[in-house]
Amino acid sequence: MRVVRFPARPTRVADDVRAALTSLGRGDAVAGGIALLGVTPPETGVDVDAVLILPTGVLVVVGVDLPDPALTLSAPLDGVWVADGWPLVQPDQTADAGGPRGSPNPATAALAAAGQVADRIHGIDPAIGVGVVIAVGPYVERVEQPASDAAGSVRVVHPSATSMLAATEALPVPARTMTTGQARAVFRGLAPAAAEFDEAALTAEGFSTDTAGTTPVAPPPAGAVPSPRLQTWVISAMAALLVVTAILATILAVSSGDTPTPAARLSENSAAPTVPTDGMTADGMEFTLVARDHSRTCTAEHAVGDLRPYVTERGCTDLRRGSFTATLDGRSVAVSVGEVTFGDASAAEEFLALADTPGTGVLTDAATQHGKWPAPAPTFAGAAYASARDGATVRLVLAGEPGSAAPTDATYQRRAAFAALTLPLD
Repeated sequence: MRVVRFPARPTRVADDVRAALTSLGRGDAVAGGIALLGVTPPETGVDVDAVLILPTGVLVVVGVDLPDPALTLSAPLDGVWVADGWPLVQPDQTADAGGPRGSPNPATAALAAAGQVADRIHGIDPAIGVGVVIAVGPYVERVEQPASDAAGSVRVVHPSATSMLAATEALPVPARTMTTGQARAVFRGLAPAAAEFDEAALTAEGFSTDTAGTTPVAPPPAGAVPSPRLQTWVISAMAALLVVTAILATILAVSSGDTPTPAARLSENSAAPTVPTDGMTADGMEFTLVARDHSRTCTAEHAVGDLRPYVTERGCTDLRRGSFTATLDGRSVAVSVGEVTFGDASAAEEFLALADTPGTGVLTDAATQHGKWPAPAPTFAGAAYASARDGATVRLVLAGEPGSAAPTDATYQRRAAFAALTLPLD
């Protein structure tokens, strides 16, 4: 399953939804399809925790935040929810205007939002089946649904890799898989600002080609138990913001659907990277420029993760990037600097808060993108991270192991990262 991340997190349980879906990995060996996280479909006006475009249909995932963790949650779709013996009542915002004092079902608003998204999907293609997953948290050990509800197209689950897989299998099995053309139409209709996937990527996720279009769906054998392919993710401010040279194109594809290319293209308004003939000094460290570029606008190639839709949808007025080697006491550090300017300080402040959150992405490295690092290039795995804001401008820095030198300890990397906050990028 390919994952496309947007900034919105409509509920607190959205983080659990993201973790569960990201852990499934790419390809159709487990579930296949495309996951849109935190998407706001046009003409709906609602932020949705996730929409899963699957070969068998579409699942709309809407979150419901419970007041506390629960061992057992009774969750009928049209009745009172009960958590560990206590009924849950959702406050109603219309109460002060003479409306009801509360809704007996915390999922009422979530189901209404899911209905708007389902209407949007059926407007694109009425033949596509749509199911709903109500993701509850912070934690629920067991969710009980009435048999009549479980027989329908709505599931209430605490989001984990296993429960999300089970929800995908609950979709009615269609006579034919969704074609790449259908998948692309739904993707465009729900996330028109995101870069699209190519035909090969979509077929790898289990969609049938438009010319074949007749691939039958094989139902899973009776009693089959899904076994998710889990990947281990180390979530920390240092390790989560990785720009891995050898797989940069793949990271870009997973994040937003770009077609991987051997060498990333320069955007039309980007200056070609340059290599300096002299160095600079900051905090006693000698910095030598490897590559830099300058763009008047932000495009999809300039960021990965949650930062990508932020800069492409909000837009920026200036972007400068520089790649350096820093040297002190005979030790070398690879440094990547990105500086983005927005139209106002509030947008910059919001961007910085997002960037400082572990696992949300980073501005891409100029030398990596343009192939300017000497082989072997640095990966920035476990890199030190530093950030700063000056009005409407935000600077992000990664400092990590050089690709072809002996390891440096974290002290040198941290020192280089903070020193690079003052480097000129002109």
